[in-house]
Amino acid sequence: MRTPRLAAVFALCAGLAAAASAAEPVWPEITRENKPWTRWWWPGSAVDAASLTRQLEQLAAAGLGGVEITPIYGAKGYESRYLDFLTPQWMAMLEHTGREAKRLGLGVDMATGTGWPFGGPWIDEAHALQRAALKDGVIVGEPTKMMVKRAAPGNEGLVVDPYSVAALERYLAPFDRAFEKFPRDLVRGQFHDSFEYFNASWTARLPEVFRQRHGYDIQQYAAALVVRRGDPVPALDPDTLSRVKSDLREVFAELHYDYLKRWIDWSHAKGWTVRNQSHGAPANLLDLYGAVDIPETEIFGSTPFPIPGLRRDPADIRNDLDLPEPLVVRVASSAAHVMGRKYASSESATWLRDHWKESLAFVKPELDRILSDGINHIFYHGTVFSPSDAPWPGWLFYASTQFQPNNTWWDDFSALNRYVARVQSILQRGEPDSDVLLYWPFADIIDDPNGLMKMLGVHDVKWLTEQPVGKIARALMARGHTFDYVSDNQLHATRVEAGAFVTPGSRYKVLVVPAVRRMPVATLERLNTLAAAGAKIVFEKLPDDVPGLGRLAERRAAFSAAKTKLAGQVAVAADLPAALAERGIVPEGFAAKDLAFIRRRQPAGHDYFVANLSAAAHDGWVALARPAASVLQLNPLDGTHGRAVTRTATGRTEVYVQLAPGESLVFRTYNAAPATSVAVAAPVAAAGPLVALSGTWNVSFVKGGPVLPPAFTAATLASWTELGGDEAKRFGGTARYRLEFDAPAGQADDWRLDLGDVRESARVRLNGQDAGTAWSVPFRLRVGPLLKPGRNVLEIDVTNLAANRIRDLDQRKEPWKIMREINFVNINYKPFDASGWPLTPSGLLGPVTLTPLRTLQP
Repeated sequence: MRTPRLAAVFALCAGLAAAASAAEPVWPEITRENKPWTRWWWPGSAVDAASLTRQLEQLAAAGLGGVEITPIYGAKGYESRYLDFLTPQWMAMLEHTGREAKRLGLGVDMATGTGWPFGGPWIDEAHALQRAALKDGVIVGEPTKMMVKRAAPGNEGLVVDPYSVAALERYLAPFDRAFEKFPRDLVRGQFHDSFEYFNASWTARLPEVFRQRHGYDIQQYAAALVVRRGDPVPALDPDTLSRVKSDLREVFAELHYDYLKRWIDWSHAKGWTVRNQSHGAPANLLDLYGAVDIPETEIFGSTPFPIPGLRRDPADIRNDLDLPEPLVVRVASSAAHVMGRKYASSESATWLRDHWKESLAFVKPELDRILSDGINHIFYHGTVFSPSDAPWPGWLFYASTQFQPNNTWWDDFSALNRYVARVQSILQRGEPDSDVLLYWPFADIIDDPNGLMKMLGVHDVKWLTEQPVGKIARALMARGHTFDYVSDNQLHATRVEAGAFVTPGSRYKVLVVPAVRRMPVATLERLNTLAAAGAKIVFEKLPDDVPGLGRLAERRAAFSAAKTKLAGQVAVAADLPAALAERGIVPEGFAAKDLAFIRRRQPAGHDYFVANLSAAAHDGWVALARPAASVLQLNPLDGTHGRAVTRTATGRTEVYVQLAPGESLVFRTYNAAPATSVAVAAPVAAAGPLVALSGTWNVSFVKGGPVLPPAFTAATLASWTELGGDEAKRFGGTARYRLEFDAPAGQADDWRLDLGDVRESARVRLNGQDAGTAWSVPFRLRVGPLLKPGRNVLEIDVTNLAANRIRDLDQRKEPWKIMREINFVNINYKPFDASGWPLTPSGLLGPVTLTPLRTLQP
């Protein structure tokens, strides 16, 4: 119930917020890049203009900002609709998409191909992927005969050699012809998926380039490099073998960088931006990510967050892969920060759970994690084009969360997208603001006698987590120090200004070098130059030696001289936290409270995004590492804002933070005097015991299928699969829960409505007024202004997962799995069959309670 005191507070908030907004919007105006985008698969490229327009309108209405078109294999029974890739008919559909997207305010990216990786029917064996083979004591290239995975019609063919610029140019030639007269403003950019050029371990030019680079013939070590099963292993000491392989891997890295750079230049010449997933490549990922306009990482699987109420059933997840790793996510965002790229993107929610068992609530913490790791341009994985006449559930992709209109929770999807857009509107502003540059020693990664290639992927991540650099990175995160990785080449693009490191994209206070074994002479000499210019450099341990074998004596002599000179200019510290403190590096207090965060610098102050991904609520003070005269607190879930409660303690600004597990906030700090024209976002506490809402619930089904079950009433909340009869057991969609109740007695500054266990999202109205959408943990809303004395009417539209409807299809053996390739697999890549699934609880399980709240004066 809204008390007189509360009414005065709300009136004050409304007036003061209006005054503040007249001066400057608290939330930036939302752009298409602020909104999340989605990968948009075109099965068989069997698209038509009317269906394209219909789905684009649905995507725009749901709050998406753009699409990335990736054609794939088609659906059975629709072969007559297939369009061959890059034909005039296909190009006409692309142009129609671009024009309609422009009308709707959407952006369009496209993969430079279909499926993945690059390749097609015009690639012959001379330009195709090769593996290293031993023939008569010499390494030669052997065709792998790998074909484009999940290719669309017209693009089936051999995969291109990823180390050959000439092969890439042959691959791009049909695109030149197809796009010769295509309007330049209809496609924003080109996309390259992760490096999945399997067994790519040779290219024709390698011996020539190797000799030029390292001064010796790689073939003299052929038998030691390519060992066939059963052959004796040549006697070569491990150090020499590691050095030869290091030289070889360095050449592969350079050749793939040249390949990537040619694709970048080609795209830029046509007016397109470039987005690339560099992971998986046998190369320096920081250099690859840093070369493109939008570096993109990938989140595969799910994280076992300890958030109460966040379900993670072992039957619905992958248990055989490494979990999404924040240290690896930060490789892509670091490259963006260091090199001055505005966006760092992520392929997000791939295999979050098994098909049709992913809820919006499962998406949020995964996104919060990567947003706090520096990602600011979310791409969902993903959405499948379906024609208007395709029966439910429509056309599908085998490895995705189904972010598509046929999913039951589509009507609530816009709430998630508004949340992401608000957060990204903050994280795409200003500049990154990390204190620490952390040297990533690529030379140590490739100095290894085992195997031939070093593929640096996102699944097996020991290449980072088990290295000294990974252990330092994790320790920095745990202590609240902000950092970005930096590569050897990026250090050469760094200068010193007033004692700070200045990269092409940001400023840093100190460089930390982990305990490395191998360091290139050029890097060591560059560190000497930076140190001499006044830069602060802290080594965990000075490097031991140079990498590689070529010109070893010459390089060792130069290394020794540079190391001797360096020793007098840098610090070597076993106690890194103490060394950072001595150099004025102050950690943020959020990490000590188990809160994930990221900080960005603005002309007027700093912006923070903070998320509680832990098991415990936080309710107390947090010390900021940057001084602030005033702080605004913004809630990206509902768009509300107010002046944060702050104080100064031990010389630092502290902000009072209340975050339940699963919640997140934005803090915007200002160097100017407090913004007194904005009402205080006061913390709250329970003013009395919670009140359970009881009575008769009237439940009616309002949208979904296969048919709407009959309505029912219930005095006790439980899954509608238990209360609603046989039709409710197979229903996927939305039911409306209606309850009349008397307002609780007593006075309160506000009231919090807690929905308890929601399966899976809920749109709430109180007394006919919209109270918000509860789609994430914890499922609760502030409703004080909507409560009235006496009788109240609560209506809750609850939407379940589609799992029970899919279960029913499989039990009745309906032919809904109609895709031509990999049709259709579960999360463990086994044939998908939901007929044996237990019923998935659905609807409002409760308990539903009201808690009186009082404002605090900390």
